[in-house]
Amino acid sequence: MILVTGGCRSGKSAFAEKLVTGDGHGPWLYVATSRITDEEMALRVEKHRQRRGKDWETFEGYSGLAQSLSEKDGRKYRGILVDSVTAMVTNLLFDFIGDVDWESFSFETVDYRAAQDKILDEFRALCRRGEGAPLVFVTDEIGLGVVPETSLGRNFRDILGTVNQYLAGVCGSVYFVISGIPVQIKGGTGEDKR
Repeated sequence: MILVTGGCRSGKSAFAEKLVTGDGHGPWLYVATSRITDEEMALRVEKHRQRRGKDWETFEGYSGLAQSLSEKDGRKYRGILVDSVTAMVTNLLFDFIGDVDWESFSFETVDYRAAQDKILDEFRALCRRGEGAPLVFVTDEIGLGVVPETSLGRNFRDILGTVNQYLAGVCGSVYFVISGIPVQIKGGTGEDKR
């Protein structure tokens, strides 16, 4: 397993795609964890889809991925790209919060520790799924900026940071992408071959 992290628009997704397609022989699976919420997001998704090409199959989802990948028979793929961890954590956190009246809801009432535990369980199951194609995860490093002003922002940052630390611990290689330049910060002794 490989983790690719970096800031927004750093080139991490394009780099992760190259890691997955390294030997040039597909098929590969792209796990899209975002929800399309507006036209601009739909255009971004389509742009990424066109860049990947015909040897990529796309699966859209973010919850229960270990089971979903088992059902899709991950062994038929040469590699699986999960893009992105950040969107997956966002969606799982809002699923945990549930259907509330957003106008009056106080994010300070959320049990963020329980949310984090539930979200980590999703990633643990995915990383323990057993046999199957190698996984490459793409995530955002959001802890380098200012402290978020809101309770939701601070707790989201903390949960994503914890998930990123977990993934970095279990992945054989970790890359940090800065301005389109990947820097390997873990691995490099052959274990990064997906």
